[in-house]
Amino acid sequence: MTLQTTRRATLASAGAATAALVSAPRLRAAGELDVIVIGAGLSGLLAAQILEDGGLSVRVIEANSRVGGRVRTLLDKPQTPESGGSEVGPLYARVIDQLDKFGLVRRPWQIEQIDFALNVGGTLMKAADWPASPLNKLPESMRGLPLPALNAMLMPRPSGLAELDSWLEESRNDPDPSLREHFISKGANEEALRFLELLGQADSLDGESMLWARRNQKISEWGRGQGPFNHVVGGMSRLPMAMAEALDGDVVMNTPVSALSADEAGVTVTTSDGKQHRARFVVCTLPAPVLRGIKFDPLLPALQAEAVASIPFGQSTSVFFAIKDRFWETDGMGSSLWTDGPAGRAYHWLIPGGEYVWMYLTGIASKPIRAFTEAQIIAYASQQLVTARPSMAGRIEPIAAVNWSANPWSRGTFSYRAPGQIAKYGNIAAQAHGRIHFAGEHTAVMQSGMEGAMESGERAALEILQRL
Repeated sequence: MTLQTTRRATLASAGAATAALVSAPRLRAAGELDVIVIGAGLSGLLAAQILEDGGLSVRVIEANSRVGGRVRTLLDKPQTPESGGSEVGPLYARVIDQLDKFGLVRRPWQIEQIDFALNVGGTLMKAADWPASPLNKLPESMRGLPLPALNAMLMPRPSGLAELDSWLEESRNDPDPSLREHFISKGANEEALRFLELLGQADSLDGESMLWARRNQKISEWGRGQGPFNHVVGGMSRLPMAMAEALDGDVVMNTPVSALSADEAGVTVTTSDGKQHRARFVVCTLPAPVLRGIKFDPLLPALQAEAVASIPFGQSTSVFFAIKDRFWETDGMGSSLWTDGPAGRAYHWLIPGGEYVWMYLTGIASKPIRAFTEAQIIAYASQQLVTARPSMAGRIEPIAAVNWSANPWSRGTFSYRAPGQIAKYGNIAAQAHGRIHFAGEHTAVMQSGMEGAMESGERAALEILQRL
């Protein structure tokens, strides 16, 4: 099977299912909507598209002033930085299908050009000098491993999962230790654990499930060797903008949802302005941390409510700097930076629309600034970068900062699972609640990130079409 056939297979089957369901008998009152989709990210927009293709009337309600959710190209800033999801995997079938549909062009991600300098314990050095550095207190078996990829190097290869969805099945049989327990089993000492914690999504390695990490490893294995990741010319935000523009129904912006009330005939959606919207079904794509603030009538089942209340999301802040002068030529080191201090990671990032420094503070590195304003974040980030790498002084200039932790419509980045959560909850967060169906990246099974978001939106839309 060719790559083209592989990535089209899911879309072909979904299209056939949609076509078969279009003719299903359906009755609705005059002027009544068939479906309200909550959230205009990739998940909600694809669900709306599939539902409209199935002959249903759809309204999308979005809390933010823009579409895209956690896809956000800073189109109004110099170099148009990508502050959210942007790397398109070679087997992102749904994402690629949509990019092709709207004529959006892809270019290979220039990941091979990322070359790190290190700052460990306040000492700046070339990455090549790390293995023999007196600061390197890692176990002998790990001394030569690259710090920016230490976590990936200690993951099982292969993942041990037979299929992309095997993580749900395996949770019933296999123990699910924390990442800390796994890394200790691989010989990690306290120094290694300190570095590994800097690379995690959670504030502690105790908070991340090893089975979830194996799931992500399986996704990487599945796509390995199938071609490069890509960036979108003009910015990834061009895709959700095009998807929203192509819908027949309304896309209502700046309208947070506060309550969902369902009965045998439909669902009433109450928004924060006090207005009520009525439809036969709802697709709710809100991230779990935001979903926790929605009032449900009737209440979610106890286990599903517990899952929604406890599924963790990663925390991160991105700060972008224009490159005024090539600072790496001044100090003779790699153009990107990895630190074990407050400067976190700073990538020399290249996309089709620009070249910039992307400072990425995630997990515990983001903790001190999660409540900061953009101006405070930029001041903090600028100081930390110059302290960690003096050659940056006067050679970079702030563009913008995006704090996903403080964003009220995301409250984090990607979902993950704590140890034991997969066995306890499975994927119950995706379970329909009467006429309310759930989607969003945190409910995906086969994929993660942008493709996972679209996978979940497709599933929720087909669930509704199958009920008609």
